Amino acid sequence: MSEVQNNISEKEERRQEIQRVFNPDNCQVIRKELFASLRDPAVTIRNGNITFNTACIRDFEGVVYVRLLYDKQLKFLSVTECDENDKHALRWCVAGADKRKSRKMRCPDFTGPLFEQLGWTEKCRYKMLGYKIDFEDKPYYVFDLNVPQIFNEKPKKGEEELDENGEFVEVDTRTGFYPDDIANTFGVPMAQYKKEMEITDMDGYVEIAGLTGVRKG
Repeated sequence: MSEVQNNISEKEERRQEIQRVFNPDNCQVIRKELFASLRDPAVTIRNGNITFNTACIRDFEGVVYVRLLYDKQLKFLSVTECDENDKHALRWCVAGADKRKSRKMRCPDFTGPLFEQLGWTEKCRYKMLGYKIDFEDKPYYVFDLNVPQIFNEKPKKGEEELDENGEFVEVDTRTGFYPDDIANTFGVPMAQYKKEMEITDMDGYVEIAGLTGVRKG
């Protein structure tokens, strides 16, 4: 047997061995958040304001006014287009003659209770990826607040920490991290993933059962 034939035979044996033992039900589904980039739609929530990134604004072409929705049970924040004259219309971007860009939406009366409910700290900002879905033929962006990427905020004057030498401790505000229950895993077990992705029709409404986080109930 030639060397080439021998290599082909060894590869085929290895392929068959892998096929015998491989079972996707034994795998974790790797979270998309671990591969996020600036091109992915996202929202950043600080104590006092929220900002939708350029990818969100660009993908909702022509949309200037939106309505925000919050699912307290699933911890989902969603956004959809609405008319400027809608009672709860919010301007989520700065619309120029040739382009639109994101704007910081000041809302301390919303973020304050939200931070308290989610157990978030005012010293950090929280970034969540957006997932575009359709509900009753209308597009929505849904952000799963159960899966935040967390960034330290720059300390306010007078709140800086000092080291043992009395020097100001430098705070890294650029590197994000995840809560322990996410950081210590690559993703979720396949069985849990399948359960989370169930879509159930209930009285004409569609339940979005866990885009990335844990389904509640």
